[in-house]
Amino acid sequence: MTTADFSVPMAGYGAIRDAMESLAALLRAHITNSGEAGLAGVPVRVNSPREVELANVSSAVAVWLHRVDVAADLLNATPPRPSSDRESHRPLPVELAVSVVPINGEAAVANLLLGRVLQVLSDHRRLTGAQLAGTLASSGTVLTLGLDLHGAYELNLLWSGQQTNARPSVGLRVAGVVIDSHLDDLASAPVLDATIPLAQIVGATA
Repeated sequence: MTTADFSVPMAGYGAIRDAMESLAALLRAHITNSGEAGLAGVPVRVNSPREVELANVSSAVAVWLHRVDVAADLLNATPPRPSSDRESHRPLPVELAVSVVPINGEAAVANLLLGRVLQVLSDHRRLTGAQLAGTLASSGTVLTLGLDLHGAYELNLLWSGQQTNARPSVGLRVAGVVIDSHLDDLASAPVLDATIPLAQIVGATA
């Protein structure tokens, strides 16, 4: 674990919601609004596959957040200092484990959607600025998207609670989400800046 200064941009408690909406907006732009045969009009929903089924939606792409992990390599980073005698509470960096699941009763259409999802997520590994939704757009946040391979055991755990048939899906890790503390800044010892002439270190005289 690192103890470096916390230089990662932060957002409020809506960061997870906005990160998922950012991901959905990316897919909508290249699927729902693409104008391409077999893709155009297919909705992208931030729901689990089972929730999509219960809504009686027969064709969709489900963007399913199934786990949130703490980003351990950033957890012990030094909190930011708003001033020399103030210190912020430690923010919480997290990574989102997402499955993107095409849903369609026709295998050919489902596979077409699957290929498009893979293409888009491979081509767009970083989301910044206007590509981000809600509060993230102006926070300086950079979301990084990494394709994630699931083993047979993990897939079994993932689908066992869904009460539906398992479907081919794309695993994704979304990094760069940092949730700021809502607590007021703390008073702390001021940062001292001392300059020691080189002559004092080596014992030389001017």
